[in-house]
Amino acid sequence: MQITVLNERAAAPVETATLVAQARNGDRVAWDGLVDRYGGMVWAVARAQGLGPRDAGDVSQVTWLLLTQHLASLRQPERLEAWLLRTATREAYRMRRLRGYEQPDGFVN
Repeated sequence: MQITVLNERAAAPVETATLVAQARNGDRVAWDGLVDRYGGMVWAVARAQGLGPRDAGDVSQVTWLLLTQHLASLRQPERLEAWLLRTATREAYRMRRLRGYEQPDGFVN
């Protein structure tokens, strides 16, 4: 299920870049909109790497924490989805190594 954050004036979906800009300025509603929009994807990436629910939750939390640390320096905020996908994948692989999971087929370290 994807939740659409609406622009109150236009009643149209708010662009990701706009939510990023607002979140950079401390707008909690915008931050929540980003989490609502992409949280399921971040979770799914971790689970798709074979992580259990607890480890997938850790990967999700680390991914969002890293976003808070890098939010101001994102050069292409409209590409946030790709950034989150790449970061969650990297963190899932890191978690796999840390926890001693088998590496998936085709994985190149």
